[in-house]
Amino acid sequence: MRTFSQRYIVPTAATLAVGAALSLVNVYLGIIVTLIGVLGFIALLARQDTACLNQIRIAVEKLESGTVPEAFTFKRVDEIGNLAAAVARLGKTDKAAQQANTDPLTGLANRRGVLQKMDAAFKRQQPLALLYIDLDKFKPVNDTYGHEAGDAVLRKVAELFTSCVRDEDTVARLGGDEFIIVLYGLTEKNMVEERVKKIMELINEPIWLNDLRIKLGASIGITMAPTDGATVEALLQAADETMYAVKKAGRNNYRFYS
Repeated sequence: MRTFSQRYIVPTAATLAVGAALSLVNVYLGIIVTLIGVLGFIALLARQDTACLNQIRIAVEKLESGTVPEAFTFKRVDEIGNLAAAVARLGKTDKAAQQANTDPLTGLANRRGVLQKMDAAFKRQQPLALLYIDLDKFKPVNDTYGHEAGDAVLRKVAELFTSCVRDEDTVARLGGDEFIIVLYGLTEKNMVEERVKKIMELINEPIWLNDLRIKLGASIGITMAPTDGATVEALLQAADETMYAVKKAGRNNYRFYS
């Protein structure tokens, strides 16, 4: 394997040798050829290396944003090649982890994915609000129009919930018609309630599938960390219980655990 430094040293040494030979005939010609040759080789190699490093930079930025990068368009057997290979392996690992933590129907986080994010927030001692959401009137959609229509409705609901939160928040589908929204850093109930009211407003608007008019609602149980639970599972359980209390009280509403 040729090292990164050898990539520059070998053509530079060859150019110097040619320049030295020409200097025996004409000193000035040898100097000019040497300078032009060395600078030209360095500029060419530097341009190639910059292009490769730029691809690696873009790949790393995509990995940081949670996106799987494209395959590199170059092949190298030096240190830059080793770096590119390491980034590519990270991309494959990240893709596998992303698939394991993603709901295939909606593209949202799944139970595993959201629990991991909440666990990380608990370890940082970051306050958060957990919204446990169960859709109302969803079962008749499947029964009347079929599972394909039901899946389309769930995807639209996922888009609706995502539009109501910030980039740093998490929207997840636990399965069926149950969703979770995690609002990070919110400590005041009135701030959480503003978001919940927006969600309720949007979920009560009709959803159109071609000519089908679908009317849903939502029962939402809300817990706040750390006051409502010392662990992720405790917080989730409390939100689940609160959501079912909303259903028993008439559905299509929300309630705080405490």
